[in-house]
Amino acid sequence: MRFHEHYFIEGNIMTDEMIKHYENRTNKHIGLVQKYCDKIDKLDIDGLEGIVERGEDHDKSKFEEPEYTNYVFLTWDYKCKDDGVDSNFSKEIKDGMNKATNHHVKNNKHHAEYFSNQTNVINRNDRDKPPEEMVDATKMDNLSIAEMVADWCAMSEERGNTPMQWADKNVNVRWKFTNEQKDLIYDLMNKIWSGK
Repeated sequence: MRFHEHYFIEGNIMTDEMIKHYENRTNKHIGLVQKYCDKIDKLDIDGLEGIVERGEDHDKSKFEEPEYTNYVFLTWDYKCKDDGVDSNFSKEIKDGMNKATNHHVKNNKHHAEYFSNQTNVINRNDRDKPPEEMVDATKMDNLSIAEMVADWCAMSEERGNTPMQWADKNVNVRWKFTNEQKDLIYDLMNKIWSGK
């Protein structure tokens, strides 16, 4: 979906600058995920066949509605926070961001929420923090875990931290994993994380 000039929601405007920032940032992220999927593929671990294809399809839903418009605003909101300014988005925009996030995690297998029957999987006040109830990720398959690890590594490279820090804060706090899943997560991160 492309926008001509501007797109309005409840007094908030989506500009061409916001769209360009979103598309550049998202495409860069997808490229990094593909890099880490390639590293996982080179490990030649049984059960992770197809990881390269997962990387090629990663986050495609973010370029379609109902995610695209709201993720443009969401990505701009993160940029504003990084720049130390308030985005001043309306309640409607913020609600849309949460709905898009919920749609994304419930429709993409690289998110643990996809495998949970729970409906309240997003912290509506701060989507980077755990929801009220830990999300059951124990049904997540190993290929999806591998793509999730590639995603975490990509985000860490973008944010200048490590995926281990993210995992330490969230594994069995935000998402409930089995011991075997937890071992796989840390094993993959330790083998592929480069930080560059």
